Amino acid sequence: MLLLLLGRVVLSVSASGLQKRLTQLHVPGPVVWAGTHAWMLPLALVAVVASPSLTCGPGFWRDAALAGVIDAMGNLATVSVLRTTDLSVFGPLNGFRPVLALGFAALFLGEQVSPLGGAGVAVTVAGAMFLLRDNPDGDARWTPAVWRTLGWRLTGLSLSVLASVFLKRAALAGLVSLTLAMWIGCGLPVLALAAWRARSASSARTHEPPAAVARGFLPLHATLFFVMLWASVEIFRTTLLAYSFAFFQLGMVLQVLLGALWFGEPRLGPRLACCGLMGIGTLLITLG
Repeated sequence: MLLLLLGRVVLSVSASGLQKRLTQLHVPGPVVWAGTHAWMLPLALVAVVASPSLTCGPGFWRDAALAGVIDAMGNLATVSVLRTTDLSVFGPLNGFRPVLALGFAALFLGEQVSPLGGAGVAVTVAGAMFLLRDNPDGDARWTPAVWRTLGWRLTGLSLSVLASVFLKRAALAGLVSLTLAMWIGCGLPVLALAAWRARSASSARTHEPPAAVARGFLPLHATLFFVMLWASVEIFRTTLLAYSFAFFQLGMVLQVLLGALWFGEPRLGPRLACCGLMGIGTLLITLG
């Protein structure tokens, strides 16, 4: 499980870095996700064909389809803020996910956390709030831009976590490979429609096609994301949803370092301090 968590963390940070780079190359966010899903679908289908059995429990098809559609909408909300948000802030804002998972898992899965685990979730979210207030000019006021960033990010995170609830239910009722194939296949039409609209809007502003290097990034991003998703589902199957997302926050330090080293983002020290606070929350959850 430890190796699975560490692998998932590294893959998540790498995928987020590629997403940020693609937005810098002026590839519309919906195009990134539609292309990623299009590349992932053959990988998932190969995994399904290689599976020894395709037996599924009740509710599998409904839950897998809902997971794909809802997560696609969450991705579209998320990419709207990635272009204007530092990677070192964007990643650790996932600290809101554990508390969202706490509510959704209790409602749909009947999962309950321990008091110490709940305290850890609260500390993790507090660290994310402090990080959100941090910006390069040192102004910690809650400006309209901050509220806009928070709104879009929370919308994307809420949809993503809700999708994870259905993804976990589907994975518990059927094979992981078939779950991922359904998730990808049902989300692809939503993303393809959004990508078509984004391309039309982009063509009206400029006739420059995405750089060849940008197109080359998509297969790599798809491969990283597919393996990361597989690891996530395996973790969901054995761990409470709120705890899973709290453990995923172990990648926040790498996210902050990547933002500073690759994209030249400022205020490394304060952002690492916020990550340290979220790390304490993760420790409390582990002890709980």
